[in-house]
Amino acid sequence: MAMPGARVRLLLAAALALVVLAAVAYLLWPRTQPLPDEPTAQLLAAAQGLDDVAVDAVFDPAKRTVQVTQRMTLTNRTGKAQQLLVLRAHANAFASEETSPAATEELYDACYADGFSEGYLTISAMRVAMQGLGVTDQAYAYTDDAGTVMELALPMVWGAGEALTLEAVYTVYIPEAAHRFGASDGVYSLGNAFLIPAPYVAGAYVTDAYFSIGEPFSSECRNYEVRLSLPQGYAVAGSAAPVSQMLEDGLETVRLYAPAVRDFALCISHEWKQAHMRHNGVLVMAYAKSTAHARSLLTYVAAALACYEARYGAYPYPAYTLCETTIPFDSMAYPALGMVSKSVVDAGGDALEQLVAREVAHQWWGTLIGTDQYNQPWQDEALCEFSLLEYWEMRKGKAAREALAYERLETAMRVTIPRGVTPGSPIDYFGDWSEYRVVVHGRGGAAMIALDLALEGGLNDFLALYYERYAFASATRADFETLLAGVTGEDWTPLLSDYLDTNLNN
Repeated sequence: MAMPGARVRLLLAAALALVVLAAVAYLLWPRTQPLPDEPTAQLLAAAQGLDDVAVDAVFDPAKRTVQVTQRMTLTNRTGKAQQLLVLRAHANAFASEETSPAATEELYDACYADGFSEGYLTISAMRVAMQGLGVTDQAYAYTDDAGTVMELALPMVWGAGEALTLEAVYTVYIPEAAHRFGASDGVYSLGNAFLIPAPYVAGAYVTDAYFSIGEPFSSECRNYEVRLSLPQGYAVAGSAAPVSQMLEDGLETVRLYAPAVRDFALCISHEWKQAHMRHNGVLVMAYAKSTAHARSLLTYVAAALACYEARYGAYPYPAYTLCETTIPFDSMAYPALGMVSKSVVDAGGDALEQLVAREVAHQWWGTLIGTDQYNQPWQDEALCEFSLLEYWEMRKGKAAREALAYERLETAMRVTIPRGVTPGSPIDYFGDWSEYRVVVHGRGGAAMIALDLALEGGLNDFLALYYERYAFASATRADFETLLAGVTGEDWTPLLSDYLDTNLNN
């Protein structure tokens, strides 16, 4: 296990290597392809001491597969010795109609236009190396019906603070599906496709089901290095911008580095057009089926980044990418990457600008600040609604903000919801996406408006402190309420509970 001083030296060496690769990339990379800036001091500091994940992947569009060798260096941060490690294999949920989050009555036709298509991963090899033990084959077992919870009974006790190295060799089979994980309309989306360690919270590994509504994922920040090989002519949108490119044996290989991110997602297409610009040192890229649409996305992203950075704090990653896909639920956020629905991109106008602005807000709420998106989804969704209103006022004025608040939030307070769900309910309480949006987005956003009024317009100042305190970490509802009380000197739990925990029967 690397000692603290050694970890610092390794981190500095990695940063130096990134600089060298960036310099070499200028010689290798096509002049139309932009390069990200070097990681900032803030990001390097956040990355120090985190676990490392290296992914070597080969994408085959003809077979709809990705061959993966994934190496993870993980430290036991649970505070006690462990004999068990749990990974999440979310791709396996797509293996059957009974477990696929895309195969619900609400989503089936939109996701599986040509009928059901399987998606899953198969493990070829699993090896572990632990302190005092050489490399050994590692057994594993799936413990849930969907095959998303992978338990590894380790060959020896994993002491608190000790590191181990895990190598998994596997194949990802991409379903024909319009979803965050699937191939549709020339776009291959790899959201939650790679293995990821399950967080350890309150004495247990988090093993929430892959529910069809919301974003039912929990993860911790790690440093990712991804090497992706694929046929020529494909654009790659990911949780980092490529920093180098090589051509060998008919395949292009791109390298991507993503320090301090909660997951790594990719979208790949040979049909996209690209637009890019730099904003305050951030490389902003947009991919869409037309150049005009890519430019529209780019304009809205840049405006949203400027708005939120001014109010909440700097966006820390070297790049942000937004890409057009055929997902049926408007948009989906990943670290430094957003997927937006083709239907909204084609419609354009205010609806697209609002969708992009809300999607970018997720980089602050839910991506940089980790939350329990299964049991407390309001904690990022409601804050994104409030941030959208801030953006809309900046772009259109106060009257436009008030009109949008009425449309999205006040109206939601008047809709009759027959079931006993509240903005503070877990996602598996909701029957469909429409109900979830009305209650969690709309009524959750109304809670933030009420809080802002009670704070006499001071919510932005609090959210800036909240972001400063919990960026790259995780925050519970209690953390949110405790920090709020500490800053203001008042207990706002009754107000929040009135909105978040009360069922409205209008």
